[in-house]
Amino acid sequence: MTPNIKEIRQLYNLTQEEFAQALGITRELVNKMEKGKCAVSKATRILIQNFQEAQKREEYSQATVSDVQIFGSARPRAQQPYFLERQSRQGSHRPTEVPLVGIKAQAGYVRGFEQTDYLDGLEKYSLPPGVNPTGAVWSYFEVDGDSMEPVFFAGDLILASMLPQEDWDDVKNFGVYVLLTSERLMVKRVYRKSATEWVLISDNEEAYPQVPLAVSELKQVWTFRRHIRARLPQKEFKITA
Repeated sequence: MTPNIKEIRQLYNLTQEEFAQALGITRELVNKMEKGKCAVSKATRILIQNFQEAQKREEYSQATVSDVQIFGSARPRAQQPYFLERQSRQGSHRPTEVPLVGIKAQAGYVRGFEQTDYLDGLEKYSLPPGVNPTGAVWSYFEVDGDSMEPVFFAGDLILASMLPQEDWDDVKNFGVYVLLTSERLMVKRVYRKSATEWVLISDNEEAYPQVPLAVSELKQVWTFRRHIRARLPQKEFKITA
């Protein structure tokens, strides 16, 4: 069943701009979905579901003895835009934990990325300081192989946020993305050659030439956000002292 975007937005007393910020998408996309000019993708449905679940937790955590009547229901609270309430209560809840797709788990992720049971079974870790989890789907990915050296080494971790399919046109040329196809999960730089074909670029170009990829083969696109090194590159110095 397709969610009614406008009804959900109005339920929380949000403008299109506020709702877009809460979900981590553009106001233009919200406007298109409300007018029926754009379908609601699975990624956007997940964002909306996460938003509504977080709103319920926020409301529950704010309930106090004074809000509850001995007989009858709780007193209604005046609604505020979700992201404003979130900002005013930063640090009042436990850290958000997100899954880690390690090297050994990547083959399983290719097959089970849409299966809730599989995703729930992945190891989970807190987000780094300074990362606001609101309005996005987050995941850690472990780098495998040497195709992205010397920037990314095997064992490094990448924190990424899912890019909804309707926003794939916003992919930045030569940016780093985690890409999922029906065959593999990979970290590459991307060049949008056309609306239907991208070029995948490895930093280790001498060993890994550029590869064209049809956009239709993509299942997920994740935007690079943070890099956690497994080790520091070794560097030698000439001693002059």
